[in-house]
Order: sequence, then structure tokens, then C-alpha cells
Amino acid sequence: RICRPTRMAPLRLRRAPRAVLLGFACLAVYAVSFINTSRIHKLNLSHASKAGAPSVRPVPFVGASQTVMRSPGILCRSTPAIDAPNRYMQVQGQEFPELRNDLLLRAARGEPTERVPVWIHRQAGRYLPEFREIAEKHGYMKCFNTPEIAADLTVQPIDKYEMDAAILFSDILVLLPVMGIEWNMSPGVEPYAVKPITSPEDVEKYLVDGDTVNIEEKLGYVFESVRITRQKLDGKAPLIGFSGAPFTLLTYTMHSKDNNGRDAALEFIKKYPESADKILQTAEKIVVKYLIAKVESGAQMLQVFDSWAGILSEEDFRRFSLPYLIQIAKDVKDGLKAKGIAPVPMTVFPRGCGHSLSEFENSEYDVVSLDENVDPEQAREKLPTKTLQGNFQGKFIYDGENKIRQEASDMVKRFGTQRYIANFGYAVEKEHDPENIRVFVDEVRRSSSSMNSQES
Repeated sequence: RICRPTRMAPLRLRRAPRAVLLGFACLAVYAVSFINTSRIHKLNLSHASKAGAPSVRPVPFVGASQTVMRSPGILCRSTPAIDAPNRYMQVQGQEFPELRNDLLLRAARGEPTERVPVWIHRQAGRYLPEFREIAEKHGYMKCFNTPEIAADLTVQPIDKYEMDAAILFSDILVLLPVMGIEWNMSPGVEPYAVKPITSPEDVEKYLVDGDTVNIEEKLGYVFESVRITRQKLDGKAPLIGFSGAPFTLLTYTMHSKDNNGRDAALEFIKKYPESADKILQTAEKIVVKYLIAKVESGAQMLQVFDSWAGILSEEDFRRFSLPYLIQIAKDVKDGLKAKGIAPVPMTVFPRGCGHSLSEFENSEYDVVSLDENVDPEQAREKLPTKTLQGNFQGKFIYDGENKIRQEASDMVKRFGTQRYIANFGYAVEKEHDPENIRVFVDEVRRSSSSMNSQES
């Protein structure tokens, strides 16, 4: 009809040039966005090739006030805020704010990152005055048994430092009652079993059948904490769910007020190896159920802590810890797939077991967390396809800003900026100065961003 001699034709012909100009303007805006995104992608690919990471083609996404990168199903921000507060995503029928910072998840999967993601073990802890205020008011056990409080404590370090990950405030010992072992804690005393295991007869008497455990019924409050935390995070960082490893859990089944569970565990595995296996097998089955349920509730990454594996000899580690760690990762990912859920990245922390790092190269874990005694270069040789996490020495936090910056910068240089997540070799201590923690986080970001820009 535009070509027909009608009264409307002249009007449409007059408007056509404006539409063409508008089209050219849109193309120009897209071109600028594409050039900027391509520049970031080129930088990432150069780092990826050095680290052996697979390449990922970024898709430009122009928000109301910035350009960000989007990979399938995830929106990642490259600046502090996105003017889109109403973006939500469905997870197992639950609606959560869409993730705006996927830096940690990309690093875990070996994808290119524009800087090194950083978070710290026990970052929601007593070194924070705001944490102590809540903990002293309610008591430690009530804090992680109450979903609203646990969620608030989990989010504190995200709000304070803009960490690249949140880790659910909880305790590895919540699994002990599920295994059949009640526990308690007193001021100034390590958590202890009310009726610790001391013999094979105790194993038969107290230990439950791991196959029949209803994990949702036993630990529903933990999974509610996950759901509430995802809402409170508002997409600022991914949420990590964690569990203690079977051997570490075994040590706590034997820990009493008067007897160190670690010493008891070493004696028990020598005297009663078959009974030890029964405890470890039960723990493995329950840990798998626990971690799968956390993902179903909204956890976006998982970590398994074998905090006391380092007390084992290399031979005993390969006998009483390693097989169960390997099996957990396989069973969790297979279990998620069986439920139609995409497996999330998984991290293992075999503290004190640098002698056996190569055993994890062919495992289902995506990330291996290193304690402060592991050499980064040697870890890269033993784990060429894994992302590494760690391993800042917490003692430097006491040494002031200059020393912290020097050591943090040196650490990043040794690990490199790709396939790497900055963390402590162990955890934050209650005596650490919160402002020095800020210096550490800031220096990791500054030095890794600088290294990337220099190599682009």
C-alpha cells in the first residue's frame, strides 16, 4: 500500500528516513557493545589458553546502565549493580533472584574470568562485631538452628566485603544426630558427642542405617536456611552448601568432653578397621543425601571439608578417607542427574593431604582447595585440569596492610588469574581484624585485575 497513490503514502514516505536513521543508531550502539565485549573475551581467551581452560563465547547483554556478560542461564555483572531488580529464576519450583555475579562459578568450571574471585572459609564468623552481637544474644546453636538468623549471618560478609561467594552459616556436626550420635557444646570446649563411640558394640548400638535416613525430615531447618539465604542474597553472589567429610565426621563421633576424638579415631581405625568402614560408609550415604538436598533447596555450589584428614598417614588417608571423598562427588552428581537437576560445581578440601592431590585429578570434583602448606606450582602440575582454591596464610592478617598486600599479590602471581579462586589455607580466626580482611580481599581484586589488563 505504500506504493499505491493513496493519501497515506506521502506520510509513510516522510517517516521512512527517520526509521532508517533510528535503525542505524541502534546498530551503532550494538557495535560499541560488541567491541567492548569482544575485547573482554579476547583477554579471557588469552588467559584461558595459558591455564588450559575451555573457551566460552560471551553474549553481550545491554542493561539499563551497563554492559555485562551472559552465559547460558546465568547473568554475570562486571560492575557493582544492575538496574533490574525484578529478574527472577526458577529452581526446583522455587523462585529466586537471578544471579548477578557468576565469577566464582565460571572459575570453578574453568571458564575465563576477568579477575580472581575471592571468599574465605568461615567468613561468617566471630571476627565480625555484627556476628558476635547476634551470636551472643541467641547462642551459637540457636543461630544455625534458626533459618532466619542463619541466613542473616551468611549474608553479613557479602554486604560488608562484596565477597564473590556466600557459604551457608551452619556446622558440619549437624549430621551427627542424623547418624545416630547426639552432640553438644560448652563454652571453651570443642563440640563433643554426648555418647561417643568407643567400640564396635557402640557402632552397632548407635549408628543408623544410612539408606533409610529421610534427610529432609531430619534437617529441614538447614534446607529452609538455604532457601531464605538465596532470597536475602538477592543475586549478589552464589551460595555454597557444605558438608564435613566421612573421616572428619568419624573423629567427632568419638570426641568426648574428656577425650580428643582425633586421637581416639587413629586408635579406632587400627584396632577396628571394619567398624570404622561401617561408620564411614554410613556417613558417605548421608553426606550424599545432604548435599543433593542442599542443591534442591537452592545451593549453587558445594564443598566437602575433610578438616582432620591431615592427621592420617598417607597410607591411612588412601584407605580411610580418599575412597569416600571420591565416591561422594560421583554419587552427588549422579544423584542430581537422576533427579533431572544439572550438577553444580563441587570443591574438596583434603586439609593436610598435599601428598595425595594427584588422586583428585580424575575425580568428579571441579575444584581442589589447598591448605597453606601446599606449593601452588606443584599443585598445578598434579591437578592440570582442576581449578585450585587457597591458600593464603592467615598469620599474615596480623602483620598489617603492607605485608598483607605483598603476600596476597605474590599468591595471585603464583597461582595465576585463571582456574583459580582466592581463599585462605584454612579459615578466618576470631582474633583477625575485620579491616585487614578487607585489605586482603581488595588486594586480590586489585592485583588480579591489574595482571589481566597488563596481559591483554
